[in-house]
Amino acid sequence: LLSNGRYQVMVTNAGGGYSRWKDLAVTRWREDGTCDNWGSFCYIRDVESGAFWSTGYQPTLKRPQTYETIFSEGRAEFRRRDSVGANNGAFETHTEIVVSPEDDIELRRVHITNRSPQRRTIDVTSYAEVVIAPAVADTLHPAFSNLFVQTEILQDRHAIICTRRPRSQGEESPSMFHLMVAHGAEIGEVSFETDRLRFIGRTRSAMAPLALSGKASLSGACGSVLDPIAAIRYCITLAPDQSVMIDMVTGVGETRES
Repeated sequence: LLSNGRYQVMVTNAGGGYSRWKDLAVTRWREDGTCDNWGSFCYIRDVESGAFWSTGYQPTLKRPQTYETIFSEGRAEFRRRDSVGANNGAFETHTEIVVSPEDDIELRRVHITNRSPQRRTIDVTSYAEVVIAPAVADTLHPAFSNLFVQTEILQDRHAIICTRRPRSQGEESPSMFHLMVAHGAEIGEVSFETDRLRFIGRTRSAMAPLALSGKASLSGACGSVLDPIAAIRYCITLAPDQSVMIDMVTGVGETRES
C-alpha cells in the first residue's frame, strides 16, 4: 500500500492492484485473491517474433526466466528476465512504482534492457480501465458508470485526459490523466487508445488482448466511448545491451486545468 494521504495505490506481488483518490476509484479493480487480474498494466511485445509479456506476472501470466518482487517502505519493485526467440535473446525489466508525496500522482518507471546480440524493436503499451467514481457505484453498475466518462488525447504531450461529466448541477467533475515518456533510446511511432473493445477485442481478455496480436499502432479512438480505458504505445528500437527508461504517470485533479 502506497499513499500520500489523498492518493492511494495498492499493488500485489503479481502486479495487480488499484489506484484511488480520496473516495474515488481511479482505475477498475475487483477483489479476487485467486485471479488477481485487475489493475494498471504494462505490456512488452517483440515486434519480430510477436512474443509478448508484461512487466509483472499479471495479466499475461507468461513464465519468465527469473522474477522478483520487492516491497519497501516507499515503493514497489518488480524485476524479471524473459527469453525471446530461438537465438537465446532476452530482455531484462525493472519496474518501480511510487506515489508522489506532494502531488496526487503515481509514477511507474520501467527500465528495459536488450540482452540479445541483435537490435530489437519492441512495443511498450500501458493499459488501465478508467473509473473516476466511487468503487461501490462502479461495482454495482459499471456499464452505467462508464457512460459519463469523456476521453481526450493530447498528442503533443503524449497524454490522455479522462473527465467524468457531472450528472447534476452541483456535482464535481474531476479529471484524470495518463501519460508516457521514454528516455535513452530510438523512439518510433506513438499511438493511443481509449476504447476497451478495440483494445481487448471480442471473446478476449487482458491476458491476450487483440491490440498485441495485430497492427503495430493503436486506433486513436477517443470521445464518448462505451468502455473507457487509457492505453499508450511506444515503438522503441534497442541496440544490444542498450536500455530504455519509460515513465508512466497517472494522476487526478479537481478540474481539467489542474
